[in-house]
Amino acid sequence: MKRHYFTLSLFTLLLSTVSVGCSNKDTFSSDDLTDVDVFPQQSDDPATEISEVSGYTDAPSTNGKEIIFEDDFVNSTGIPDPDKWVLCEKTSADWARYLSGSYDQAYTKDGSLYLIGELKDGEYLTGGIETRGKFDFEHGEVQCRARFVEMPMGGHTGIWMMPSPPAEQWPKSGEIDIMEHLNKEDIIYETVHSWYADDLGHKDDPVAQKTVSINKDDWNIYGVEWTADKITYTVNGQSYLEYPNLHLEGEEGAYQWPFNHPFYLILSQSLGGEGTWEGPIDDSELPAVFEIDWIRVLQPQEEASVPMIKAD
Repeated sequence: MKRHYFTLSLFTLLLSTVSVGCSNKDTFSSDDLTDVDVFPQQSDDPATEISEVSGYTDAPSTNGKEIIFEDDFVNSTGIPDPDKWVLCEKTSADWARYLSGSYDQAYTKDGSLYLIGELKDGEYLTGGIETRGKFDFEHGEVQCRARFVEMPMGGHTGIWMMPSPPAEQWPKSGEIDIMEHLNKEDIIYETVHSWYADDLGHKDDPVAQKTVSINKDDWNIYGVEWTADKITYTVNGQSYLEYPNLHLEGEEGAYQWPFNHPFYLILSQSLGGEGTWEGPIDDSELPAVFEIDWIRVLQPQEEASVPMIKAD
């Protein structure tokens, strides 16, 4: 996420006793989503289509790599696996200022994870989960299949990675944004954050951010492959951005490549507002709905696998 700015599928629920439609967002809430089990397709909005196939749908080949972390969000509890995930904590950062700390905005259903951004009882509430204290890794490949179900103005979704504690003040320990999506855009952002790129201004040598055109109404697989020498970003298996380790000497070298320590995973739905990167929130278009089918982390089998770290 861009700290310098910080400041499932949508469901048409048609029941005899409940009527919730895409055009009537003020009646659509996470309570409706978690309590109702019928999700018929709304034909005039392709983003409301519900995939009948859960699990590792369209997962690319492991190419001989070992899966060291995976979640297909298939469970009966409605809560992301507590051995793998915790709720993101509310902070003053723009992306985190509306985090609810509740599974009402971050829950599993029908083999997917749903992250919601909504206005409820006059309060903005957003959902996010992370593996901090549960799992981290150094070098490997992340793949995540997801789609943007509802994309209101002011919405911001992310699949990203932050350095595990202890870490230096941001951005000296780095940040890897696998995918960020804003509002109704038909592009996503792939970004490397570091002291070298953000504070010293070396955003183009090497290139630290790229936008990629996508079909925003469809499923896409967002990925990153991280080695000791480069970070390669992919969408649906195709490479778009490659950020190299320049092997610079001294302090600039340390902060150009602060990617030599473990990172953890974050999945988030946030809302912006005046003065933020996302811009003002259009309340009439809420809720924002971000659906994740699965996520996994792989490493070459010849490398030592990093075991899951479980919090006490």
